[in-house]
Amino acid sequence: MEMTTANSIQWDRVKELVELAQERNTDPLIWTMQLSSMLNSIGISLPSIEVEEILVSHICWYNNVPHAWKLLERALIAKIAPPLFVLALLSTKSFLLPFNYY
Repeated sequence: MEMTTANSIQWDRVKELVELAQERNTDPLIWTMQLSSMLNSIGISLPSIEVEEILVSHICWYNNVPHAWKLLERALIAKIAPPLFVLALLSTKSFLLPFNYY
């Protein structure tokens, strides 16, 4: 149980960093360095599927704004996130939306 709590606290810190970067309109390059540093200090190996899930869900379900896409782009460039996994997540999300209207 303690392991799960520690793990959820780590991911909450990642979510918080993403939200703060968007609120403060942080330069994506600086955000990428902060995220990479935080992930390394926590001991998460890169590329991280979990980080990518957080970024994609943040963009698709909460904040479909240009700055969020720039953060995702920088995460891909810095190899924090695996590109094929991003494509898989985005294609699943975009294909599900139109079917809800029928």
